[in-house]
Amino acid sequence: MDETTARRSIVEAGRRLADRFFVASNDGNISCRIGENEVLITPTGVNKGEVTEGCILKVDMAGRVLSGTMKPTSEMKMHMAVYRTRPDVKAVLHAHPPAATGFAACRKPLDKDVFLPEVIFGLGRIGLAAYGTPSTEELPRAVEKEIPTCDALLLSNHGALTVGEDPMQAYWRMETLEMYARIHLVTTMLGGAAVLSPEQTQALFQVRERQGWGGRKPEAASEPASEAAPEASASTTNATTADERTVSLIAEAVVEALRAGK
Repeated sequence: MDETTARRSIVEAGRRLADRFFVASNDGNISCRIGENEVLITPTGVNKGEVTEGCILKVDMAGRVLSGTMKPTSEMKMHMAVYRTRPDVKAVLHAHPPAATGFAACRKPLDKDVFLPEVIFGLGRIGLAAYGTPSTEELPRAVEKEIPTCDALLLSNHGALTVGEDPMQAYWRMETLEMYARIHLVTTMLGGAAVLSPEQTQALFQVRERQGWGGRKPEAASEPASEAAPEASASTTNATTADERTVSLIAEAVVEALRAGK
């Protein structure tokens, strides 16, 4: 992505964060890697809905300011940690969407008992980083441990972080994360969702991989599903196979729908 397009994308992502109330006051930060040693990043002390192309700074991978008159976000170390750990990532977005941040504050993972195909397609595994003091080396270290196998993660007692090929993809993933957190709360109030089986989840990850939807797939997703008990009847085996085919077909349709609406 060229620098001009990247700046415009950061501004648009910031505007949407503010409009959706995923950030308050001067919360949140966005960055975009535009070269091997060049990163655009939002300044500190500016509401994300009011970020302009001109106030975005250009820094190197060591955090030194190359251009711009303002001070970069205090969370710059966290962004650089992601870029060092994930060379495939070109954008990082950190925000405080209310529902997802609630799960982060309770240190409750969102990737257990997944019940929506869209979450697997759009996010894959949702990480949960240990608590680290913001603006210190603690938080980057916590993020480094989780980000290799996920494109979205909760930051304990802090907020959420998503990555992507560009700022808007990172934003869409944040939107998906927050929507899932809200739906999770609703299903909990209703007595709990009907979760996807390991076989169904595996089938969805396989479709995600075939479609090239997202970044790295968690190691667990590539492992074969646990085998059924030897005593399982032929009818049960056939039903499971048919069920997996159905899930796969539905999954393919959902992916196409997501692509069309992207």
